[in-house]
Amino acid sequence: MTRALSIFSAWAERRSLVLRWILAGPVALVLSILAMTSMPLWFPAGAAGIDHIVFPIVLFPAIWAVAFFYACMDDNIARATVLMTLAVVVQAVLVAFAFVAG
Repeated sequence: MTRALSIFSAWAERRSLVLRWILAGPVALVLSILAMTSMPLWFPAGAAGIDHIVFPIVLFPAIWAVAFFYACMDDNIARATVLMTLAVVVQAVLVAFAFVAG
């Protein structure tokens, strides 16, 4: 396992600029859209039992900015890749289970 991580880390460092561009562009956008669509699932329901729709819309730019700047400014590009990929997968699973269960 550690050998695979070291191989991935070495590969990521060689292609750092391209990987940062991909993470800061399409991956940050997909992550923020998935977080916005899954937010009603983990956000508490409103007073009348209505899901808060304003919070995902208002927080969308903040989520995108955090993902964008994290991808641009993290020193360890391999860690940024793993964390952002994991966040995308978790949000996608939440949305998928909401459609399957709902």
